[in-house]
Amino acid sequence: MTQAISAIIIIPVFNGRDSLIKLLRSIKGLGYEDVLIINDGSTDGLSQADIEPFQFIQHDRNRGKGAALRSGLAYASSHGFTHAVSLDADGQHDPELIKDFLSVSALLPQHLVVGKRDFVHHSMPIHRKLSNHITSLMLSLRTGVRIHDSQVGYRVYPLYDSRLWDSNEAGFQFESDVFFRLAPLKLGLRWISIPVIYGEQDSHMDLVRDTLRFVRMFIRSLINF
Repeated sequence: MTQAISAIIIIPVFNGRDSLIKLLRSIKGLGYEDVLIINDGSTDGLSQADIEPFQFIQHDRNRGKGAALRSGLAYASSHGFTHAVSLDADGQHDPELIKDFLSVSALLPQHLVVGKRDFVHHSMPIHRKLSNHITSLMLSLRTGVRIHDSQVGYRVYPLYDSRLWDSNEAGFQFESDVFFRLAPLKLGLRWISIPVIYGEQDSHMDLVRDTLRFVRMFIRSLINF
């Protein structure tokens, strides 16, 4: 049985003005009205005028993707939404699939719904495949739940308990840290297959730095959970 949910789309962005504007044009064309942009200290001239009529949060400096998502999720929760759909601003996520994510959330409102990319049949840099495979395996072993894609940002977050996003991780590790919080909060996990699409802007992820941050986050989880 489906449940009535109220969802907002949240999009963190750092120096991705052109791809963001293109994405918002598509989202608007699909009829979505509740959209929030979190500008994480961009220096490319992005302003609120670029994203009207959608909502806008401005970080005074670049705090990291996790910090931007936390701002967006807190905003969504405080404004009465039950769920938040997160997309990356660089064009990696097809907005046509938003309806599929929301359909699953309506059936399973207490679940984190996450996109699952098919890395086996898609040619992508080996270091990116390896990084995702290792972190996904570590998270699977740690949580006891199969984590298919630890680094994907296309998700629907249930907003019933702020502890889901009350994380110390400000960077890309935030999205991995969320998996540790599901079981203590009695939240489920559901995956949706999504295509692998390369974005129009370069990734802001630093392989060495962010791998070390992931290890730190993983060790912290052993202490806190």
